[in-house]
Amino acid sequence: MGRPRVPGDGMSDGSVERDDAVAFLRELVRLDTVNPPGHESRAADLIQARLQPLGFDIERAGAEPGRDCLIATLRGAESAPTLVFNGHVDVQPVGPGWTRDPFGAEVEGELLYGNGVRDMKAGVAAFVLAAESFARSTRRLRGDLVLQAVADEVSGGTKGTGYLFAQNRLAGDFAVVCEPTGVDVYVAHRGMMWFELTIHGVPAHSGRPWLGVNAIAKAIDVVQELGRSLGPVFAARTHPMLPSPSINLGRIEGGAKENLVAARCRLAFDRRLLPDETFDRAEAEIRDVIDRVRARDPENWTFELERTIAVPGLEIDPQTPIVQECQRAYLDVTGEASRIGCTSGLEDAHWLARAGIQTAMFGPYVYKRWEGENRFDATTGKPDEHISIPQWLTAIRIYTRLAQRLLG
Repeated sequence: MGRPRVPGDGMSDGSVERDDAVAFLRELVRLDTVNPPGHESRAADLIQARLQPLGFDIERAGAEPGRDCLIATLRGAESAPTLVFNGHVDVQPVGPGWTRDPFGAEVEGELLYGNGVRDMKAGVAAFVLAAESFARSTRRLRGDLVLQAVADEVSGGTKGTGYLFAQNRLAGDFAVVCEPTGVDVYVAHRGMMWFELTIHGVPAHSGRPWLGVNAIAKAIDVVQELGRSLGPVFAARTHPMLPSPSINLGRIEGGAKENLVAARCRLAFDRRLLPDETFDRAEAEIRDVIDRVRARDPENWTFELERTIAVPGLEIDPQTPIVQECQRAYLDVTGEASRIGCTSGLEDAHWLARAGIQTAMFGPYVYKRWEGENRFDATTGKPDEHISIPQWLTAIRIYTRLAQRLLG
């Protein structure tokens, strides 16, 4: 007997072998592409080796050595319209609590475990395998199918899809960012700013701490005041779908030794924005809080606030054709209706939308119908991250159907 096959939608000659599909996803998950430092070229090499023999045109573009984005194009009979599938191959650092090898790609029953398998190597593998089915088919698509396996998304995307945007290498009529959205098609995400706050105090020996100014203590004052002052302000800013703005304190470091007054402290933090908030306003609010803390302090200290990353939020009209086509493809394959949703995080969709491409966020390889506050629950970034193999195989069929509807 041959290996079981996952059929397409009946309109493509191609199909996917389950064992081969799972083996490819496992191989992708086993690659260590933790960002930082990235090493996303490892994934680009793997995907290129799979697609190039099938007739895909391959381009590589990297903002840094070893951090290539891969662009693979399957040319259609008429070269129009163009559908882009976009997904990142970098993953978050491994946190504590794993009971399995994070890069072992272990399969237990119908579940496949691995760091970054949900966010989002499963999505990348799904669109690669869907595109393969068309490349192996005797029938050509009418338009071009473009696959983008990109770097750096988990750190803001400026060295990945953002780099392609800056190089004017984002083009197409329709785009799907294949993050895990489950039943929903996502049409909104918050923006993100990263800041580094450096506080300068006065050094002294801990035997005479009154001769110094402790920068760590001043950083604590600032952190507490940020919560007191901005918490109520953020809570009052609401959106029909998205969570309110927020700040996350990500890293802190300072001081040189236990018996020295810390002369310097550096705090790195993340500020999430609603789509209508501006970068300048968000920075001004933070700077105002720090200025007030310093003005009321009898001790003398200084600070520097640096904006290191700033990417905007996104809101897409749910009536946009690409959003509706994603919903139709889901219905065609599953017989169930999908919904409109959003993500509390950040995705690369804004880069594609800013390039003038109709864009939706759609990764139907995590089945969920969560309600209320639970709609922002997720297992990405948590121990024992995993996907359901049957759900993921269904996603391949949905992507195949979507490409057939738009390009067939």
